[in-house]
Amino acid sequence: MFRTLSLTFCLWYLVSCSPLRVEAGDNGLSEDPNHFLLFQGKPLTGILVQKNPILLEIYETEYYKGIPHGRYTITKENGTLIEERNTRYGQKHGKQISYFENGKIRQKSEFDNGKPIGEYVDYFDNEQMATYQTFYDSGKPKVSKKWNRRGQIYLNHVFMETGESFGRPGSKLCEPIPEAKETPQ
Repeated sequence: MFRTLSLTFCLWYLVSCSPLRVEAGDNGLSEDPNHFLLFQGKPLTGILVQKNPILLEIYETEYYKGIPHGRYTITKENGTLIEERNTRYGQKHGKQISYFENGKIRQKSEFDNGKPIGEYVDYFDNEQMATYQTFYDSGKPKVSKKWNRRGQIYLNHVFMETGESFGRPGSKLCEPIPEAKETPQ
């Protein structure tokens, strides 16, 4: 009998402690005047699940008392992870990573309560770096570099915290000179 009670309690605990999952479009969803998400008239604490039938993607957003707070993910219907990020009371917070469908990193960055910190790196699908940025403690950009798909840099900018900047934004790249063809003599 004790085993039966123990098993029943464990199952009840697992079911009752799993977060509430609500599908977008559910009739119980609404918004209050301050744009807090409500479920059955109360601020949502749980996971909002939205599906995009065109892109075959599933978006899952954790909510706490009606605002995004926790993990946000995008997965393909086949289970491939496309993006994962964290929010804290509606602001990006912590590591943010997105992936190409082949699993290679597309972009990675980090935020502190909505403010970019550390490095932001963006890649092309061939794994070459496309963008690199760093930030001051204030969240303002410190360095910004961009490359084209051939690996040529076309923007290299350094910013002072005052807003002054140095570098060559948007300079045009020279096309490589074609190799000279030998002429018959």
